[in-house]
Amino acid sequence: MNPMKYEGEDLPNIITMVVMPAEVQKDVCNQDDIGQQKYANFVEERINTNEVSIWARMKKVQLKTWKSARKSVKHKVADQVVELKDDRSLIACMLIVARSRPEMNLK
Repeated sequence: MNPMKYEGEDLPNIITMVVMPAEVQKDVCNQDDIGQQKYANFVEERINTNEVSIWARMKKVQLKTWKSARKSVKHKVADQVVELKDDRSLIACMLIVARSRPEMNLK
């Protein structure tokens, strides 16, 4: 399976085989088209018609990826709210620590 040429209904993560959410899949699969559309708008507005100065600030395109699809989790620690992202590597590290300490009960 080539992830850059995938044409199926659901786009899975190559390693975990978790299905990508629809909004993230749309951005990942159409990134070339979105870039070409933004380039065409740039040329039309700034070079061909001079509607906007060529040196004017451009708005950044915020495409969604796997990293941006993770849920935020808020934890309260010592009167402060800490926002964490769900992350499998954090859980994996915790599991390694738990297994290295047999006196800890995982249940």
